[in-house]
Amino acid sequence: MRSLRLLLIVISLILPPFSLAAQTAPEPTVTQLKEEIQKLQTIERDESISAEVKELNRAFLQKRRVQLQTLLQKKIDGLQKYLTTLEASLTPEEKLIVQNTISDTQMELQNLTAATGVRVGNDLATTQPTTVPPTSPDSASDASVNLNGHATGNGAGAPAVSASLLSTAGTASVTGSAQPAVQPQGSLNLDLNTRIREKINTLSRARVDQTDNTKQTDVSSVASSSGSLVDQSSASDLIGLATNFAGLSATSNDAKEDPTSVSVTASAYSLLAAIKRVDPLNPVFYDQNRKWRNFSVTLGYDDEDQPDGTKQRAKIFGGKFMFINRRDPGLKRNHDYIMAVGDQLETASKVFGDLSLRVGFYIFSLDSVKTNIVAPGFRTFLERRKTEAPGELQAARDALAAGGFKTAAERQKAVDRVARAEETIPRINRMLRDYDSSIGSWFGLGNNSLPSGWSREELQYQTEFANQFLVGDYRQKLGDDVSTAIDEFIDRQLTEPQLQAFKNLNDTAREAVEAIRRAPQLSLAFTTKQRRIGIDEYLGTLIFDYGVADRINLTLNGSYSYNDSDFIGADLRGFKFGGKLQFQLNRENLLGKKPLFFDISTSGSWMNNVDAQYKAQGKLTIPIADGIDFPISVTWANRSNLIDEKEVRGQFGFTLDTARLIRAFLFR
Repeated sequence: MRSLRLLLIVISLILPPFSLAAQTAPEPTVTQLKEEIQKLQTIERDESISAEVKELNRAFLQKRRVQLQTLLQKKIDGLQKYLTTLEASLTPEEKLIVQNTISDTQMELQNLTAATGVRVGNDLATTQPTTVPPTSPDSASDASVNLNGHATGNGAGAPAVSASLLSTAGTASVTGSAQPAVQPQGSLNLDLNTRIREKINTLSRARVDQTDNTKQTDVSSVASSSGSLVDQSSASDLIGLATNFAGLSATSNDAKEDPTSVSVTASAYSLLAAIKRVDPLNPVFYDQNRKWRNFSVTLGYDDEDQPDGTKQRAKIFGGKFMFINRRDPGLKRNHDYIMAVGDQLETASKVFGDLSLRVGFYIFSLDSVKTNIVAPGFRTFLERRKTEAPGELQAARDALAAGGFKTAAERQKAVDRVARAEETIPRINRMLRDYDSSIGSWFGLGNNSLPSGWSREELQYQTEFANQFLVGDYRQKLGDDVSTAIDEFIDRQLTEPQLQAFKNLNDTAREAVEAIRRAPQLSLAFTTKQRRIGIDEYLGTLIFDYGVADRINLTLNGSYSYNDSDFIGADLRGFKFGGKLQFQLNRENLLGKKPLFFDISTSGSWMNNVDAQYKAQGKLTIPIADGIDFPISVTWANRSNLIDEKEVRGQFGFTLDTARLIRAFLFR
């Protein structure tokens, strides 16, 4: 019966009202389709919905995705037509903006094609080459072009770079003859987009895991002056440092300081990274070795009051192993949630829009490519252009002489074409004459690995190079060293300073993160406190974390405690139980300092031969910076460890998560 109700709900969301069925519905917009797809994906991720409902939901989801593919293809066609129509009127910077938009849309279309398995229209996912209108050398100014914000040269008319000259994937090859050019829509674009998507998802998994709210950096609860009554199931990714300073106690009646405690916690993952001498924050290494972060060890000390009024420093040793972690972003159950976060990053971050463009130009900066391919290939290209240029000049003069111009602007365009053609021949001759001494200075890259001061011939040859070498088995053509350099370049481009979208998650991405946060975790911890005088404590604890609601986490501790005394018959045994509700007071972000947390905790201890002890605590954790928190707590106990009277203690300290600290400094 419940499945039937869910089925009716899904149908009501998807199907139009019956009264409008006979009418022609307006074509949905891209935004509307994306919103509908997100709603359908939410149903797909709901584990409580039956398989029958999900099967119907998938059909609707496929339909919406195909509709979106069609609209995206129309958007690409419209932008390309816009570039062709207004080519002479747009500045190089404006053309680059339009080209970036086209690249964004092409990437989105390819991801949809991979999801649906359906090719729509002129979809870039097809492996069949498609043709584009021929691009004549006369369509661009002879002025050298700086895509980093400048144009230089003496060409007639405004400097212009055809969009087909700017793209390394999906562009026309420009030669002297007006022939159709093939778009290299094969391996580079598809392989590049696949790698970008993998990188996005790897970064998303790392950020979701690194910001989990169960990573304990505070002093273990075994310390008498700890600011936490309840331990959590996981620890800092690398090294966590915590200290609780002297607090205020209602039972204090002298000027002596209250006890303090310090602890350092290190994960096995930090040791692995040190042994392998690998950057522990490298997203790929972080993602591949996430199981190593399930184990951590703790060392510390606790300054304790003694019955005679003195203090004793007790040593703390401990270990923790998390054997159930349903919050692991790499799990299959969390795949769709990570995809939702990645989708926003891909859409919101500009870096993905022009990466394929920059990769193509970056290849030219590699020494092996310059030496083995560009140097001999560009000379051959110039020699060919030298033979073609006179014919182009004559054709331009004939077109001007024929007249028939409808407007003065058309005639001026023909005049400019003649002027550019007249300048082409001497420029090519100069380039060939000075080739050996100048080839090293050509094909220079400026900011963001984009062309700086390239002549039209350089841009033409780069496009021809892309059509020849960046299609099909391009990795085999370029060799392993170049392929590795391309991968490393992509990694450098997709660093967190460029992923500011992490700071502003949209509702869908934030809901995905919160859904992961609600999954359970279960750990087993062992802690001991060793004293020079008095009893030694041993504590085995089962720790359970569970997100009971959005931004509310429940932690439960169940412990067996054994106190070893030097006196015969004075050993203590018993159980301890504790619980904590953690409230996240502000919105989730995956970049920057932690949210503000408020905890309410309670615990009880039942040992043989002593009265039960009960505690309650309220704690506010204030983030000072990414990786540095300031916890303030107030704890009530029905009795202290030394005397049988009620105690109220205020405690404060600092906690440092080195993984977050290092990341904050590295990615400023």
